[in-house]
Amino acid sequence: MRDPSDTGLEPAGPPEPHWLNFPNALTFLRALLVPVILWLLVQDAEGDTLRWWAFGTFVFAAATDSIDGWVARRYHGITRWGQLADPIADKLLIIGSLASLAYIDELPWWAVTVIVTRELAVTLLRINLVRRLDLVMAASAWGKAKTLTQVVAVGAYLWPTVDDTLREGLLLVAVVMTVWSGIDYAFRAGRLARGRRGTSSTTEGSSR
Repeated sequence: MRDPSDTGLEPAGPPEPHWLNFPNALTFLRALLVPVILWLLVQDAEGDTLRWWAFGTFVFAAATDSIDGWVARRYHGITRWGQLADPIADKLLIIGSLASLAYIDELPWWAVTVIVTRELAVTLLRINLVRRLDLVMAASAWGKAKTLTQVVAVGAYLWPTVDDTLREGLLLVAVVMTVWSGIDYAFRAGRLARGRRGTSSTTEGSSR
């Protein structure tokens, strides 16, 4: 005899934590530190004192990316808002820092343009997946490697004593990784969308 309590549905998981929590506050902070970096670079007309502060601020902001994820997984739980906001905050930090360096003529604008184009395209792709298919595309290994190369490149440009040739080489690696990871995300999004549509079609067919 079938258990009357057996509805054929999987038991619901724990409710999602509220989006306003400490890990997401760190995500907000990462984005808010971008104008601070710009101000420090613009004000540092002579000497390297404020430049070192800009470097330290950037390193701290980049470190919060690992901290907020660890805290969320261990104590607060991961929210869908955090999954979307975290990569956006990363992009704002990187693009804002690169644009700040280009603004003071220490970095070519073409590199900023390439990175902005890729990041905007992937962000719109993520939003489209959520709105149309209720899918959140998590960061891939290539995406994480891209972020690492971008952080290293920006850090090299902010560090006052790094050789220009090394800076340019690190920036080129970051640009290449940025483009490649964007292509990877496009293919992943296609596979996710096809998988979701296939699942929906199967469910509809079995319910007839």
